[in-house]
Amino acid sequence: MRFSILLLVLAVASPVHADPAEPLRIAVECESYGRTKACPEFLRGFIAKTPLLLASPRANAQVVLYVATSAIAQQDRIHLRFVGNLAGAPSTVEVDVELDSRGTDDEQIAQLEPAFLRGVALYVAALHPTAVSVTLTAPADDAIGKPSTTPWGINLTASGFGSWTGRYKSLHSYASTGVSRLEPTSALAVSGGGNLGLVRSPAPDVDGNEVSLDTTSWSLFGSAFVERHLTGRVATAIRSSVWRDDPKGQYRYGWDADIGIEYDRFASDDPRGNVLAVAYFAGYQVDGYNFPNQLGERFAHYPTHKIAAAGRIRRDKISYGLTLAVEGEILHPGRRHSISGSPSIVAKLGAHVDLSLSLSLTKRELPEPMIPGDDFEAISRGDYAEPFSAFGSMTISVHWDRTNGAQNNRFQEL
Repeated sequence: MRFSILLLVLAVASPVHADPAEPLRIAVECESYGRTKACPEFLRGFIAKTPLLLASPRANAQVVLYVATSAIAQQDRIHLRFVGNLAGAPSTVEVDVELDSRGTDDEQIAQLEPAFLRGVALYVAALHPTAVSVTLTAPADDAIGKPSTTPWGINLTASGFGSWTGRYKSLHSYASTGVSRLEPTSALAVSGGGNLGLVRSPAPDVDGNEVSLDTTSWSLFGSAFVERHLTGRVATAIRSSVWRDDPKGQYRYGWDADIGIEYDRFASDDPRGNVLAVAYFAGYQVDGYNFPNQLGERFAHYPTHKIAAAGRIRRDKISYGLTLAVEGEILHPGRRHSISGSPSIVAKLGAHVDLSLSLSLTKRELPEPMIPGDDFEAISRGDYAEPFSAFGSMTISVHWDRTNGAQNNRFQEL
């Protein structure tokens, strides 16, 4: 007869010891949140429900639970990674569970709690052996029905913000729509949209002439993408996009298309979202400009290529990210090219210090647009022609966290 192991029943009452041990101190780290309250609310609720567990800060936790979430249609796949330092217990336990993102709280708790208990029980048993029971039961022989699913998805997005303060008015809006199909070894996406920006403000007087600072900006775009796995680590893709700007923007119109091949060290469904990839693209681009460039062009077309590398590695207390790209014309690389790099790091340094660093650097070259000197609106939006741009941020947090495990959410949403 076939058997399966049903682990754990965590006793609600404290176990009997001649010299009672303290509760297992556990910290919950949400690496991503998903569409449910699984992390942190449900998981903290499981911890608070039994005196065998105590919610603790990372500084003095015996077990740290790292939680990563990925969306699969209406399901949220939760990856629970328990990392502990207890004698008699494994250093790492990993458990996956899927939650119905449209289910009720009770339904989601019923799906998540057994997975949580299955992972934490091995650490509880190291401190309180009598608190965990193991039962062998015969598995159900009922066949599992094939779920009703679809690889197709549709999205509609609209956003906007604005202000109105007498003589000063502004409005910025964005809208997009898309259709996608996602399979384990292939992907398809078609999308389109646009944005609109209006700024109205008093015109200052410059040498007896009023200079308008009003701007009206808009752009439209469309894109298509098809990807196919060749092997578990190699994939190929075809991409194409079209765009158009308002008369003060860079482009009257534009189109490009390319084909690429990518190698990734990690599987495409890595539960923590790790990526270590390199890709090469070759294609063609057609440009129409609102202003002639220094070569006298209002129209240009040219073959392009691009090589890019990306890494995103997350391992418990530290996350590294790096994207590098070099792209440009094939025939005249000195005329149009771009070199960019974007490193980032998020680190939990020791028990009380967290550090986040990000940097984005771009060195570009393109024929300079010849914008009339009296067209202040076009000049104010000409940053796309700057040869170098940099953006960086740094956040450091020093913290001493409470250790009583208490929860209180009063006024947190007000």
